[in-house]
Amino acid sequence: MKKFLTLVLAVLLACSLFGCAKKEEGGEPAATGEHFDVVFLADLGSIYDGGFNEHSFYGIRDYCEENGLKYTYLQPAGSDDASRTAIFEQAVNQMTADVLVAVGFLWDAALCQEIPNYPNVKVIFVDADDLYNIDYDYDGVDDSLDHQDNLAMITFAEQDCGYMAGYAVVKDGYRNLAFMGGMAVPAVVRFGYGFVAGANDAAEELGLAEKAIDMKYFYTGTFDQTPDIVTRASEWYTNGTEVIFSCGGSIVYSVLQAAKDGEGRKIVGVDTDEYFTRAADGAENEPIFITSAMKELEITIYRAVKAAYAGGADWAAYTDAGLIRMGAAEDASILAPYRAENWNVFTEEEYNAVKQQVIAVHNTLPTEATTSPSVAPIEYKYVNVTYYEQ
Repeated sequence: MKKFLTLVLAVLLACSLFGCAKKEEGGEPAATGEHFDVVFLADLGSIYDGGFNEHSFYGIRDYCEENGLKYTYLQPAGSDDASRTAIFEQAVNQMTADVLVAVGFLWDAALCQEIPNYPNVKVIFVDADDLYNIDYDYDGVDDSLDHQDNLAMITFAEQDCGYMAGYAVVKDGYRNLAFMGGMAVPAVVRFGYGFVAGANDAAEELGLAEKAIDMKYFYTGTFDQTPDIVTRASEWYTNGTEVIFSCGGSIVYSVLQAAKDGEGRKIVGVDTDEYFTRAADGAENEPIFITSAMKELEITIYRAVKAAYAGGADWAAYTDAGLIRMGAAEDASILAPYRAENWNVFTEEEYNAVKQQVIAVHNTLPTEATTSPSVAPIEYKYVNVTYYEQ
């Protein structure tokens, strides 16, 4: 799956920058040999994407500017491991960075190869695979990394914020829901399973009849916008779906197009606050987004960089634990800020209380470790889930 995903993303990658200083969009390239304290090794796409890259970079920016440190970012020239290795070595050998922050599981092979060669450089791997337990080539050979004292690996409990979103929309009165994920990679699966579980628990608390919630569930097989996604989303809305949880990068543009073709069609966004992001695309898009199931990238990365510079027990708390999965309890998997105009009856007090609800049930939520990451044969008492195959 990972090799396939890499090939798909390679096609999607139209262009990339190769190194910009700590300015806003349009910054100048960092000079060869210029020292930077922290270098962000970005994922594919634009740095100022309104999503993963941008908010990760802001976490680095915030810490560095508070502490008088120089920072910059680099993006791979392509989607291949050689391109990632090249900018890793550029950051270490030409920029003499003290701390590197790499985002996205596509970094796994390059990091496994490079980290042992630079034990004095601290590496923070965010939205990570577990490099200590991985065969990143899927060739049956153990390619995993031995424990490194200079490596922090952070990922997210996406099922937590997915649960909160599903719980909230049912509490607000919605009964016809849908989950439209991208590829069935573990993070997308966790978002989806959490969304269904949250809807089910809310329905039970409301005393609804069994199977009172209708849920359509589909993985598109891509993270790109396509006419087929517009068609499917439009059909769902036309046939009564009220809210679609769009969970897969650029597929949101397809779902948004379908939502704008009718009245009262709503979307749950993903990863970042899409209400805020889509405001930049046009104010008419804002009311469509009820909320977003978010990863709190800025704060999570800020804290990790702070620990790297603190060293000692603070840094060891990250490195000794192996892969750290952060959820609602760590304020890392959250809902977007409450906006009263987005809700029918759900109050801000109730909205904020959902965090404690999901913390209480966190250990019971399904993940890719307990169920298939493809079509999920999960039965719920209060949610009638229809699973669609590609």
